Amino acid sequence: MGKIAEARRYCSSSGPEVNIEQIPHLQRAAVVWIFPVGSHQEPKEWPGLAHLTEHMVFSGGEQFLEQQRLMPWVQQQGGRLNATTQQNYTAYYFEVDPADLRQGLLRLKDMLTAPRFAAADLLRETAVIDEEFRLYSRSPHALASAALHSQIEHPSAFAEFHIGNAKAFGNDMTALGAALEHFYTQGYALERSQVWIASPLSCQQQYDAVADCFVLSDTPSAIDPQPASRVVESAAIGWQNWQGEICLAKQAGLGITQVIEMSRLSDWPIFVELMTDTAPGSLCQVISRRLGHHLSVRVERHYHDNQQIFFTLWLEGADFSEADAQRSLALWQQWRIAASQLSTPQFAHYRQLAQTEAQRLPAMEFLREHALGFIFATSTEEELIPTPLQQALSSINDFALLRSRQESAIQTVECQGLACQFQASPLVMKGMTYDHDTFIFYPQSHVTSRDVLPITASGCHVPLHYEYDPKGGVSMLLRPAAGAAISDKVRAILTQSLSPVFSLVRHAAGKVIWQQVNGNDLLFIRFEQFADLHECIANIIEYWPSELPVSSIDGYGSLSLRELLQNVPSLLAEKLDRWMVSFIGPTQHDAEILQGMLSNLPLCWQRFQVDKQPLQQNRVYQAPGSDSATIVAFIPYPLTSYRSLKVYQQLAGYYESAFYHQLREVEAVGYAVACRQRVYRDRWGLQIILQSSHFTTQQLHERVGEFFHRLTLPEKGLTVLTDVAGESSGDEELDRYLRAHLPLETGKQNDNAQDCTLARGHAALTEQVKGKQGGWIFIE
Repeated sequence: MGKIAEARRYCSSSGPEVNIEQIPHLQRAAVVWIFPVGSHQEPKEWPGLAHLTEHMVFSGGEQFLEQQRLMPWVQQQGGRLNATTQQNYTAYYFEVDPADLRQGLLRLKDMLTAPRFAAADLLRETAVIDEEFRLYSRSPHALASAALHSQIEHPSAFAEFHIGNAKAFGNDMTALGAALEHFYTQGYALERSQVWIASPLSCQQQYDAVADCFVLSDTPSAIDPQPASRVVESAAIGWQNWQGEICLAKQAGLGITQVIEMSRLSDWPIFVELMTDTAPGSLCQVISRRLGHHLSVRVERHYHDNQQIFFTLWLEGADFSEADAQRSLALWQQWRIAASQLSTPQFAHYRQLAQTEAQRLPAMEFLREHALGFIFATSTEEELIPTPLQQALSSINDFALLRSRQESAIQTVECQGLACQFQASPLVMKGMTYDHDTFIFYPQSHVTSRDVLPITASGCHVPLHYEYDPKGGVSMLLRPAAGAAISDKVRAILTQSLSPVFSLVRHAAGKVIWQQVNGNDLLFIRFEQFADLHECIANIIEYWPSELPVSSIDGYGSLSLRELLQNVPSLLAEKLDRWMVSFIGPTQHDAEILQGMLSNLPLCWQRFQVDKQPLQQNRVYQAPGSDSATIVAFIPYPLTSYRSLKVYQQLAGYYESAFYHQLREVEAVGYAVACRQRVYRDRWGLQIILQSSHFTTQQLHERVGEFFHRLTLPEKGLTVLTDVAGESSGDEELDRYLRAHLPLETGKQNDNAQDCTLARGHAALTEQVKGKQGGWIFIE
């Protein structure tokens, strides 16, 4: 997936294998370093040791300490970084501007090859992981995964506890430190690791930048166009054939778990495209129609190695009775047989869709999946035939069902250190009838649920914003109006209801984006011809829910932190459920037709404009039964000029690393600690996130205030960042449109003003924090 212009592999002296690739579509340079050791290799007496090791290496190495370590340094450069501990590998990865590649790699190498396992850092990180465990233990996804893993017969390590917590680590830090040193020495062998480097620059330019980091040879070796997975291979996975009934709040649905043998891991994204398709005739839509519910579909990949992928296909959005589960499993088996007969043109079509999705990934996520073997950027004749995927589909013989009910009286079972509510029983297969013609695989010629008929206005006026564009192509943007938002419940219903339309757009070579960008929900649709857009809008009208619940912010205090962050826009909104729409095309007549069609949607419309209302929303929630306190704040910058935006952006880059260091590493407030620049309601500002199990929200606010009050700015100034663009949607065309039509207020008319300095900007933000100005959410 994607396209590689050039690839080279180098051997280093007593070091890792280094792969350098030029990938033109990447905007940044990315690095992924993989060690073939994970939670399954950790000693049983120290559960969570692999995860703890991942945390500890970020404390720094011999050369780069304090704010020069990789994490604060990447944050200061405006880059991104992350790490993951899986069952059979641990990966570290980051992305920065190509010019910063060498400095980032030096810091990554320093912390991975010469980590400082200080006692103070060990005490802090065990507490941090315990906080992470508390969040993890309340996640429905985590509970479902733990219940599933408890039934694995081989390898037995699947059923063991690996994330770690205070109880598992104990109080003897000396013994824990010794175990950590031993695990690192045995598992982090450089000669067994691999480093992957990619950017839009040529391989030679990247080689010149990083060669001295590893003492690379002058002569590269060829990279196998079909390399094996980069992780340790295990024996075949086996589990007790079971039907698990898992009681999980807010996650009613059905999981079909299976192991697939894949000789070509690059077929996996194509398989995911097939499974998660929601167009008419897809697996999800057929099951939805048979059960009479709108279902959403997702794939959760639990594990993979050189020969197999262990995953669950989740169908969510309704309670599944036992009969529903049996019918769904029967349809899945019928679909699997039908999918194994995929034609070469259909295979190529889904491969192109998978490639498009892969190219939307941020640089470091793209490179990580590529390094693991799931994304190959070469195109050989063998890749363009469906035979290996067909064989893989035929390899699936056993199934496990995870039937999740919102209300069910079942037992509590301890597994993977978590209290999971479920009961396991043998999976009994019922008789089935096969009807392969039930399913549709694309491309098809304009497959819709009905003939598209002219739709006339219902009398409701739609204040559609029209812009003339003679260059060809038509596009429409639908979003909540200025200062408005929708709730998570409304968003979920629309996503489920309209998913068949979204999939049809993609199959018809159109473009559809439905996501949050800059704190706003956006639906962007583009076609080359107005006739295709006309058909798409007709389908939207047909699939749009006849009745939507009224958006409400009640009950937000019970949301998880992840859900809460997704819903910050509605918590900051002046009003809910108001919409606006714009259209770009070659004729006013097309705009009038579209305007008449959209009047059939049961929406409250508002004129298309930028939100200029002041932002001041403070909310307090009580969360019964919660053992943690949470603060989420958004503080708009008091902008006076474009120059002032540059000043606040520099401050935000400095705050991000300093805030994390002070409150996470020094004061050990908790696991979720962040201060970063965001855009909400068409305005720039700071987002602050704090969650703690041992502080109140009042104490958390006091610590935030103390941080800003006591922070000293560097005498030599701050790093100058030139990028003032907001959050990217992943699509250049949509981003250009938003910049042109929804400009963020920067006061460019006063661009020559010199009144905003770093000191004055910091003082202004300090006062806003002290006075709780902006939007503040407190959950006790």
